[in-house]
Order: sequence, then structure tokens, then C-alpha cells
Amino acid sequence: MAQLWLLAFVVLVNCSLIKVDAIATDQFYPFGPFKGDETLEPGDDISTEEIKLEETVVFFNNSFRTIYVNLNGHVSFDSEIPDYRADQTIPFGLYLIAVFLADIDTRASGRVYYRSTSEFDLIQKAAIEIRSNFTGFESFIPSSLFIVTWDRVGYYNEQADKLNTFQLVLATDGQDSFAFFHYSDDMQWTTSQGKFKTTYDDIPPQAGFDGGEGGNFLTLSGSAMTGAFVHGSNVNIPGVWMHHIGNTGNGNIKPADINIGEVTLFEVETMQDSCFQASSLCHSNAQCIDNDRGVCCVCVPPFYGNGRHCLEPGVPQKVNGRVYGNLNGISLNDDLLMHTYVVTTDGRTYSAISRVPSSLGAAIQTLNSIGGIIGWLFAVPVSTRASNGYSFTGGILNRTARVTFQSPDRGEYVVRIYQIFSGHDSLNNIHMETRIEGNLPDIPVGATVSVDDYNENYKRTAPGTIKSFIARSYRVNDVAYRYTWDNTITFEECEHQALINSNDVLRLSVTRHYVKHSEHDKVVRFAMTSKIGIFSGSDQCSETSQKCDQNADCVLHGDLYKCVCRPGYTGSGENCEADVRLCGQNFCDSNARCALAQDTNQPQCICNDGFHGDGIRCVIKETNCNNADICAVNAQCVYDGNLRQYYCECMDEFSGDGLSSCEATSTGCDNCDRHAKCVSDSVRNTHVCQCDAGYTGDGKQCTLIDTCANCDRNARCVFSDDISDYICVCTHGYEGSGTTCQLRDCREHPSICDPDGGICWFDANRNFSICRCNYGYRGDGLKCQPTGCDVYDDCDTNAKCITDGSIFSCQCNEGYIGDGRRCIPQQPISGCNVLNDCDVNARCVPDTDNQHQYICRCNPGYHGDGNTCLLRSVPCNQVNNCDRNAECVYDPDILSYTCRCTRGFDGDGLVCTRKEVIDCRRTQNMCSADAECVQGVEDAYVCVCKPGFRGDGTSCSSVVHEGNYLIYAQGSKLMRIASETRPRDYGQQVIYIPGMLAVGVDTDCQEGEVYWTDAAMGVIRHAKLNGSGTETLVKGLKSPEGIA
Repeated sequence: MAQLWLLAFVVLVNCSLIKVDAIATDQFYPFGPFKGDETLEPGDDISTEEIKLEETVVFFNNSFRTIYVNLNGHVSFDSEIPDYRADQTIPFGLYLIAVFLADIDTRASGRVYYRSTSEFDLIQKAAIEIRSNFTGFESFIPSSLFIVTWDRVGYYNEQADKLNTFQLVLATDGQDSFAFFHYSDDMQWTTSQGKFKTTYDDIPPQAGFDGGEGGNFLTLSGSAMTGAFVHGSNVNIPGVWMHHIGNTGNGNIKPADINIGEVTLFEVETMQDSCFQASSLCHSNAQCIDNDRGVCCVCVPPFYGNGRHCLEPGVPQKVNGRVYGNLNGISLNDDLLMHTYVVTTDGRTYSAISRVPSSLGAAIQTLNSIGGIIGWLFAVPVSTRASNGYSFTGGILNRTARVTFQSPDRGEYVVRIYQIFSGHDSLNNIHMETRIEGNLPDIPVGATVSVDDYNENYKRTAPGTIKSFIARSYRVNDVAYRYTWDNTITFEECEHQALINSNDVLRLSVTRHYVKHSEHDKVVRFAMTSKIGIFSGSDQCSETSQKCDQNADCVLHGDLYKCVCRPGYTGSGENCEADVRLCGQNFCDSNARCALAQDTNQPQCICNDGFHGDGIRCVIKETNCNNADICAVNAQCVYDGNLRQYYCECMDEFSGDGLSSCEATSTGCDNCDRHAKCVSDSVRNTHVCQCDAGYTGDGKQCTLIDTCANCDRNARCVFSDDISDYICVCTHGYEGSGTTCQLRDCREHPSICDPDGGICWFDANRNFSICRCNYGYRGDGLKCQPTGCDVYDDCDTNAKCITDGSIFSCQCNEGYIGDGRRCIPQQPISGCNVLNDCDVNARCVPDTDNQHQYICRCNPGYHGDGNTCLLRSVPCNQVNNCDRNAECVYDPDILSYTCRCTRGFDGDGLVCTRKEVIDCRRTQNMCSADAECVQGVEDAYVCVCKPGFRGDGTSCSSVVHEGNYLIYAQGSKLMRIASETRPRDYGQQVIYIPGMLAVGVDTDCQEGEVYWTDAAMGVIRHAKLNGSGTETLVKGLKSPEGIA
């Protein structure tokens, strides 16, 4: 390595004479057949079988003993990944290391070599490179290397005019691991001729590390953009990259952090601070902007987004994901699916949640903002300063909502909604997950539910945080009910960007609501139109109120204003006179008259006949707004829990009695802080300023309460009912104060793993257990989703991968039968109905085991296979014809009684003779020298091996004392565990076969063999007890289970 550093320095000094792009192949770790390398056969889109490593490789926080080498420039751990995809970029959600991920084809040129080695010279070379380039590893010595070399490989389709050579070296000591990437100085091609050219162009080559579903990932500079990483470096040697890949904790892969020499350092994305280094961060339709403290990306108009992700205007969008949780005590599991289609030209969103339980369908209609957040994402801006949610987030965000329902009979109902948007997938759809917890008010099945139009203000309260709070109405059978939504949206924001309009309050206008529950389809549908603009907080009345009469108020009507006389006065508003209906100091209802009270002899408002009330407010007798449309315009019918009756109430921003009129008003809210809203004060009969959620003050002045500034990266900011404030809470699978969260050990908390696809996996090296998804599932172990044949191409060659719109599965082709993973030819319909080959004493009947087949069955009184039937003899229970040494027993196979010789006798039951007993006393040398002749059953003497030996007595072998242990099946694994268990001992993996479902297990201790059934593959296998020499004994079985 020291020679390489010297070379790098010399290159710099003579840069005017020599240009070095990468390293020569003679500086690679030695490779090829002469070094004992295995070779991947020539081909296209192929992978090796599972390769057993000499030593454990630690990748992120996981330990792996096996690996797969894939032709297309990468290695993987959980399964092989042979196919090239032109529509996907890192991260894929799979554990893999990509050195030069591209569409490689070796049918015309090139080979892929690989081997594990512990050769002393190479171990020392790797140790020196690690110690010289990584802080804190001054004494690190790897125990094994895994070397993969792609040597002079061509590209699709069988092209050999340009060739590439590159190498991966994994260095590990079983406890920690490192990865070296080497690129030759003669890298000649970047993309192939295009296997999917009619649909997608090839993506430029990719390089980096993928930590699995939902995990961290890291890509090299230029990955999937230019491929410039083949000439770059993070150790001052062009074409060489080094990374610490093991024991990353909650962090990411770490690059080398010690660099010697003066050669320009090419850093990975996590350390880029100028557009020269970081342009690959930005979307292809974005521009990289240099700032004083770093770089940010900005979409180039007309494209919109956050710079990392940019969308073309007018292109419809799709958002899909699962919905789960618990509502009203009903577990939603993972059965519910949500699909949303967005017409971005007019901000119209159409959402549907399927598989909704019937008892919840009506009530879930009130939660329309589950899809409303998508309306915010793609709302149409009505102002050049206004931006929709996608412009802030790029489709990657977390949303938390607390929904509080005001119930007239049971107080408050509270529902919490947690949504995770993880951005665009390979099909360019946005993936979303929604969790709902809490209680909804009971709404009868079949009730008509609607949601009123509303305006909602969104405010950026801190970097990467947007909040909103709104009180609005929904209706059940046209009766309005109030509920509030408290929303917090968090996202990754470019910390170096100077936001020009960061203090603007954005107003989301949501109209044309449609909510519908289909009982037949078990689907709840939402639709709405969303537009977004700037909420200025000012109005014309602040400038023109002097035109109104002194006894009038100025109120807004849209963009216009109007002068309205105050109660007790009448007129145009610009001129107001005392109303003749003034009764003392009160203004009587239009359905009331002024009269002298008999007890006080003072003027008093009295309701007219047919009305009742206090005279100031009169309503029709025996009628309320619940069963009669008597409310004024801009009013709604609400229920008063104290009076236990319905009444008309003016909507927000309107005032009046709710019956005769409701007029717009802004009284009392002229000087609200920009972080406050105008609310009604029923005590003082006016409006006051109230600070928004997350702020404190008198409404005139509001300051931010940032209670979640120090939340751990594995915590979320949620609203606490107990303290009426936001707090940090560790996410599922973690524990701590919220400001610090640590991964929980699933041995102590087994319930944190996904109940369906999750397993608690013990890492013996770290003495710590984590949740992982089992084969057939993907995720982080805490949450696992079933994977179909779209991810693992495990269909039979005579089957195809199909989907029902949500799940992919294998289906046998026509003419074949099976589960799709194993298909056999379907036998033609035949049998006795065609051949007519039954005995005269039999009949042709349908086969109960195969509905397509007919079989011959003997008539009662006859027995046989149906083709030949014999008359049954008279059973022994009717004629006692058994031998004296036999007994008459019932035989269920022939449905009759038969004679059977007793113990110690042989024969057909009619004639029985005594068995010949082998007696070791009479036969010399019958027993092994390590056995004894002892008395057995029925006075016989048999050979029995002495203690410390095992066998049948005629031959005995010494017992190898490895300690008593048990072998048990665990899905795709066979595990070994001591019979006397120790704390925190979960056993050792003996055998692992992807896709296997081991059920029955048996052992042959004498031969050192283990046998087991594989129900998934329909086979019986065996191997040595140490896991070596796995072979298939029997094939073609139908779901074999037990074995003996």
C-alpha cells in the first residue's frame, strides 16, 4: 500500500506529463484460476449458488455466513439477484454491495472469479490498508478475505468491443468488516445496448451499499448519474475506494477517514460541500446551487419538487400503500390497502381504501384527510409564492395527525394517524404506509356522511417541520358535528438553503368533497380538489372602515367589503339609524314583539304565537333544526349537550343568531400574530386571537415551542394528552427517553418482531438479537411484508408470475397442476369410464382423491383392486376357524374380521407355527467384542452393546462424546441446540436453504446423519450432522410432513 501512496504522490508532481484515471490490474489483489478461484459460467443475468464464507461478514448490523455473486457487478446476502433492472436505483431494499452495477454480458468476453482466502501475505496487505486509512483500527487484523473480480467483462447484447475490469475485496475478522473497490485504468463502457430499450434506457452504472428494506444506504459520487466513481477515490488513489461496512449502529457506512498525500480527494455523498463534488445528488431536472455552508438542489422550471426529486407538471401521480392499526377495538392488521390517483392539472385526488370492516366503514368516511395529505402534496398553487407539499418534501415525509371528535353524548373521541411516505418506487409510484389508532364515534351503517369544504393553514415552524391545526365539520344525515385536526409534517430539508418565503402561511383550500362507503365492496372512497395560496392575514376593512357609519361594522365578502349596521340599528351600513324595534336595551327577534312585563312594568321582548324563546331569540314551537331546515345561510345545526337540544350556530368567521342571519365579522382579530388564528369567544360574544398549536402567547404575540428539537433519529414527535404538548417517543422496536433511543433485544421483547414474517435472530458474536424478516418476506424485521414472485423469481419453469393488483403469485401454465412453485403435467382424464376394465363384481365410481379420475371398486362381499375382485371368505367372527395360537380381530383395510397369529407365532392365522428364536447363547461369536449376551423378551437372549458403545449388538462402535444436543426445524433452517439449555442460548444454524420449509426431522446418530422433509419443495433431504453433504433423497412428494 505504501508503494501505491508513493505512486499517487509522483503522479501529482508530474501531473503535466502523466494522467492517471485509475489503477492497473496488476495492483489488484491476485485473481484467476491460478489462484484457485471459482469461476461463474459465461452468460447473461446469472448468479452463483449460495456460497459459504470462511468467516462471518458483518454488514451494517447484520452477520452473514453466506453470499451470492451476481454477474451484473454486485454481491448480495439474503438471496441471489441475477436480473438487471433498468428502472431501479439504489436503494432496492435488499442487502447488497454494488461495485459496478450494470447490464454485464460474458457470453462473448470476460469471466467472473471469486474465492475466500486466508493467505498470510494478503491478510497482512489488507490489515495495513485498513490501519492506514481508518481511525481506531490500528490493531485490526482480518482473518479472511472474500475476493470477487469481474475480468474484462463485456456488455449486453454479447458485445466485446469495449471491456471493463473491476474488483471487490471484503475483509473480516468475524466481528467487523471492510470493503475495498478497485477499478482498472482501462474502464471502457458505462451502459449496454439496452435490454429494455423500448421501455427504459439503461441507467448509468451504480456503486454503493444497500442496508435492506427501510435501512440506511450509501452511493458513490456519480452513481446512476455519470459513473465518475470509477476515476474517483476516498483514499487518494484514483480508482480505489475503502469503506467500513460493519457494526454501523444507527449510522451509515463510513468511508476511510485518514488520507495521506496531495492528490485531490474524491469524497462520497455524505461529505460533499460543493456542486463540483455533489452534482450527482440533484435530480436530472434540477440545478445544484452553491451556498456559503454547502449545496442545495433546485428543480428547473417548469419541473417542481425539492431538487432531489422533481416532477413534470401535469403528469398524473399514483400513491399506494397499506393501512393498519386498531380502531374501536378492531384490529386492522395489514389487510387494508389504499390507492390514490392524482390529477395534478386541477389538484383532484381520488382515494380508495379496500377491505374495510363493515362496522367501521361509515365512521372511516370522516377521516377523509387520510387522503387529504396527498391533496396537500399535489395542490395547485394559485400564487407564484405558494408551494405545494411535494415542493417541500419530494414525496418523502412523515405525517402525524391527532383527530378529536366532539360527541354530544360521550365526550371526546380521539384518533391518531401516522403516515410514512417513502418516495417513488421503481414504477414511479409513491409508496405510503398509514397506521390508525384510537376510537371513532359510532355512525350507523347506511348513514349518509359528508364533509364540509374548508380552508386550512400550513406553517413551517422549524427546519424540516410543517404544522397545521383546524376545527371543521362533518355531517351525518345532514346534521353537522365538529372535530379538530392537529397535523405535524416532518421531512428532510436542505440545511444550507435560504428559504425566501419561509415565514409565509400557506392556505390550503379543499372543496368538492366526496366520501362514500360501499358495503358490498367493503371500500371507502374519498375525492377532493385542493388548491394552495398565501394567507396574508390582511383585509380591505382595515383601510376602508372609516366609510362605514359609527354604528356599523365592516365585514368581508370574498375580496370585497360591506358595511353592516350593528344590532339595534338599521340602514345601508354607511348610514345607520336606531331600529324602532328596540325594546328597552334589547333588540327583539323578528318573530317577537315588545311589551311591558307584568311583574316589572319594564319593556320586554315576547315571542309571537307559534314561537318560543326569550324574545331576543325565538324558534318555532315543537321544531328544531334537526328535523327542519330553519338555520340561516352561513349557519349549521349543532347539538348542545348541556341543553340536550339542537340549535343553529353561525360558522367560523360569521356572527349572528344562527336563525335570522349570520354576517361575516373580523371583530377583535385585527392584530393577530402570524402564528395565531381568529377564534370565537362565546363568553364575551366576540372573536379573539389564539396562538397556533406549537406556539405560546396572548395571540397578539406568539413564540415557537420547539419541544421536539432534540428527538432521537429513531423517535417521533407526538402530541401528549396528559401534558397537552408535543413529546419525543421512541419508534417501535426501540426504547429510551425519546431524546435517546436504543434498539431493543428481541430475546427480551419477542413481541416487537413482526408476528407473521419476523424472526428473532441471534448474533452470537455480539450476544445480541435483532428482528429480521424470514424468507418470503421483506422489511426491517419489526414490520415484514410478504414478497411474491415479482421479487423472488421462484416460479416453476412451467408457471408464470401473475398479480391480482396487490399481490404477486405463481400460477401453473395450462396443462400443468400445482402451487405454481412446483408444477407437474396434468394427467389426461381417463379411467374405467373410458377403459371399461372393471371386474364383473365391481363398479366404476369417481375417485375421491382426484375429481378428474374414475376407479373400479369391488362390490360388497368382494375384495380386490376393482379390476380383479374375489369373494370374501366367511369371517372368523361368524365361523371360529382360527388356529389355537391365533385370535379373531377386525381388519379395517378389508372391512371384516380375520385370523391373526398371536405373539411368538407365524402364519396366516388359520395355521400358526412357533417362531424360531435366535439365541446368542447357542451361537458363538454372534455378539461383538464390545457387546454382551443378555436376556430379552420371550425368554430369548440377545446381543446388547456395552456402555460407551452403540449399535445392534452384533456390531458396536464407540460413542463420540460431543455433548447431548437436539436438532430442530425453523422454516428454511435446521438448528442445533444443547439439550441442557443455557440462558440466552438460541442454538446454532446447521443448514440453511432459501425457500425451504423443513417440517419433520430425524437423525441417525450411529452414521452421523440427519434426515428431514421439505414441505415447500416436496422432497426428503439428508446431510451430515455438521451440515455438510446435503443431498435430496426423494422428490415429487405432495407436502411431506412427518418422517421416521
